[in-house]
This record gives sequence, C-alpha cells and structure tokens, in this order.
Amino acid sequence: MSRVFVHRREIAFGDVDWARILYYPRFLHYCHMAFEAFMAEVTGFPYAVFLEERGLGFPTVRVEVDYSRPMPYGSVLQIEIKVARLGGKSMNLEYCASVDGGVRCAQARVTNVLVTMQDFRSLAIPDWLREGLQPWVHDRED
Repeated sequence: MSRVFVHRREIAFGDVDWARILYYPRFLHYCHMAFEAFMAEVTGFPYAVFLEERGLGFPTVRVEVDYSRPMPYGSVLQIEIKVARLGGKSMNLEYCASVDGGVRCAQARVTNVLVTMQDFRSLAIPDWLREGLQPWVHDRED
C-alpha cells in the first residue's frame, strides 16, 4: 500500500483576508511548506540541503487548485500529499487539504520538474531519489 504524507499547520493571522479565511493564493504557500517537509521525509535531509548542497531543485511548472470550503483563521490545516505520477524528469503531486477533523476544503495538483540549480536545466530523477519517492506513488486505484 502506498504511503500518504501528512503535514499540519495552524492558519496564521497574516495569511487570512478580510473575511478571516485563508487568502486563496496563500494556500499554495502552505502546500509548498508541506512539500518541503515531504522532501525532507523522502531524502532524510532538509530541502535547503537539496537546493544548496545537492544543487537540485523541483520547481513547479503547473498548478491546478479546486476550493470547496473556507479555511478559517486559527484552524489547523491538514495537507495530505500523494505522488500521483513519477516520471523520468518530473512528478505530479496531489495535495488534499482539510480542517476541523477532516472536512475537505481544497485540493491541488502540482507538477514539479527536477532541475540543476546552476543552470535550471531539467535532468533525470536519480535512482537514490526515485527510490525515496517510490513508496509514496499512488496508482489510480489507491
């Protein structure tokens, strides 16, 4: 069975709009924070090391988001990450966000491409990273 990564964070005052709900573009920032925590789990070291010492990055090249419920200030936002597809140079991640004990409020689909930080040229996902990501890959049936 494939694994699901879970990241929790309280919705901060600086991230809400006048209606006291998470300002919609800030959701992508929360997804990115979850992504960095996910990559630390996958690799065993902080994402900053991935960028600075390994000289690799996973920039986002495509995003699709669906919002279904408000995400109120002070709520604990839970973001689950699944690897929907692991390609040769890229991966598709699915983010499912919920609050208040499981009420689904947003879903994002993000495509990331592996690049060198020196010249931002795409490259094949190396075996050591592919092996770390593989347990998180979900078939459509999962």
